[in-house]
Amino acid sequence: MTPPNNVPAERHLLGVLLRDGLHLPGDLTPADFFEPVHQDIVAAMLSLGADGIPADELTVTQRLRDSGSQVDAATVSMLVSDAGFSPYVPEHADLIADAAVLRRAIDAANRATDADTLLGHYAVLAEKRNASKRKHGPQRMDFDSLMSFDRKEDPSTIIGNRWLCKGGSLLIVGQSGTGKSSLMMQAAVHWCLGRDFFGIKPAKPLRAIILQAENDAGDVSEALQDVVAGAYMDSTERDQLRDNLAIYRDTVSTGTAFTSALGDLIRQHKADIVFVDPLLSFAGIDVSDQEQASKFLRHDLAPILLETGAVLVAMHHTGKPRAASDKEGQTVADLAYAGLGSSEFTNYFREVAVLFRCQGDEPIYKFGLTKRRGRAGLKDHEGQFKGEIHIRHAAEKGVIRWEYSTPPSQTGDGVANGHANSSPAKGSPRPFNAR
Repeated sequence: MTPPNNVPAERHLLGVLLRDGLHLPGDLTPADFFEPVHQDIVAAMLSLGADGIPADELTVTQRLRDSGSQVDAATVSMLVSDAGFSPYVPEHADLIADAAVLRRAIDAANRATDADTLLGHYAVLAEKRNASKRKHGPQRMDFDSLMSFDRKEDPSTIIGNRWLCKGGSLLIVGQSGTGKSSLMMQAAVHWCLGRDFFGIKPAKPLRAIILQAENDAGDVSEALQDVVAGAYMDSTERDQLRDNLAIYRDTVSTGTAFTSALGDLIRQHKADIVFVDPLLSFAGIDVSDQEQASKFLRHDLAPILLETGAVLVAMHHTGKPRAASDKEGQTVADLAYAGLGSSEFTNYFREVAVLFRCQGDEPIYKFGLTKRRGRAGLKDHEGQFKGEIHIRHAAEKGVIRWEYSTPPSQTGDGVANGHANSSPAKGSPRPFNAR
């Protein structure tokens, strides 16, 4: 049986420390690390610190060589490379220390000859955990750092004007069958090429993962082919898309098995952004239960995003459609809470977008942002910055793609089964081929 450990936390912590030349946090020692290679690296870092030398990739490699360690330069370099641009996560030191205490407690239990010895080690474990919880409380932010922050050149920005930054999240809410999956595919393709998606532009061409549970290979192929055809890309861009976009189907993983698999995929592909479709297929909880929703989102999912720096875009179904009278007068912001289950699914996410069909026979939809709309860069069919726009399914029969639309002709602009005074509308599509 493998003793308690958290090797991924060890790898990420050491990679970030070596990348940024930071000190080893807390009272960690080589023995606190489970992986022997990591023990040697930590010993080298502490040795350098005692000599007043900053520990980074080069200095640690040299100290390992001088000490006769079998850990080579490639191993140290890989730790730094795997860390990428992800942020320092102080909690990883606590996870490593907790696992070490557990290993020592198990070892003591195996060797203990009396109850007092065993209880003493358990008391150490309890105190360690309590201390860890205290450290996870309020963290004071440095005033001078806040005042000197460059709000126009934030290196953590992934999309928009600090709309979605590293570790951020976007929830897209809409009814089943509206075409959320194809909308997701279109966003992924354009952002992988560094192009804008209805005006929303990434800071660079993104490396993306699509992890979905509902569509088979044929469904995915249809959407991908039509979106690619509508993007009018050259051979170089097609190669770039092939390298930057990885698509997976998983109909089994839920709960912590899902978050673990998600973390592995992000690290494997060094992904900037990951699309999950739909989120509820992977949650594995009673989504109406606030406590379960909080645990899944804030304790299971959030640490993966904070560790890797990846942005999460999750597709989310609405509940059973309500009567028109119940939705009378609702704004796009109100509809952010139309998602199935606990309001925690809306509250947790950095941004929430809604996709709802307008009244009338034409397939015209309102796509709106509800929290940080001014930072996104969303544009309407006339190229004007907006918080909400009208889009539609492709006018060409059989084509799975989204296009701009003019607002539906109506006396009141509502959604399907929404405002009673809305009338059938005709929308003029405009191809979406933005670069």
